[in-house]
Amino acid sequence: MCLGSHLVHSVIAGGVIASIVIVACLFWVGLVDHIEAKDEGTALNLPGIPIAVGLYGYCYSGHGVFPNIYSSMKKRSQFPAVIFTCIALSTVLFAGAAIMGYIMFGESTESQFTLNLPSNLVASKIAVWTTVTNPITKYPYCVILSFLHLFSHATLSL
Repeated sequence: MCLGSHLVHSVIAGGVIASIVIVACLFWVGLVDHIEAKDEGTALNLPGIPIAVGLYGYCYSGHGVFPNIYSSMKKRSQFPAVIFTCIALSTVLFAGAAIMGYIMFGESTESQFTLNLPSNLVASKIAVWTTVTNPITKYPYCVILSFLHLFSHATLSL
C-alpha cells in the first residue's frame, strides 16, 4: 500500500503544481509581456452568476483527496487548519485567475483562458502544454492504482 499511497501523493502534488504554473503563466503574460487590458463590458454579469456559482461549487467540492490527507497525517488534530489553508490557497488561485483573466481579456474571455493567450509567447506555450499534459500524465497513475486496488482485494479474498 506504500507504493499506492506514494502514487496518490505524486498525482495530487502534480495537479497542484500544474495549477500554479498555469496561473503563474497567465500573470506573466499580463504583467511581464504586457498584454493590453480590455475595457469592455461590466465586472458584474448577473445572468452569469448561477454558472459561476456552479463552477466554483464544483471546484471546491471535487476534493476526494481529503480522506487520504487525513489518514496520512501524523497530527490529525491539525486537519481543520490544513483544510482551511488548502481552501484559502485555492480561493486565492481561483480569484487571481478570474481577476487577471477579466482584466486582460474582458468579456471576450474564452471558456479556458489559455485559449486567449497569444500563441507566440513562451509563457503561453508553457500554460497550454501544462494544461494538455497534466491529465495525460495522470492517466497511467490512475491505471496503476486501479490495478493495485484490484489485486489487493483479489489477494485478500484468496
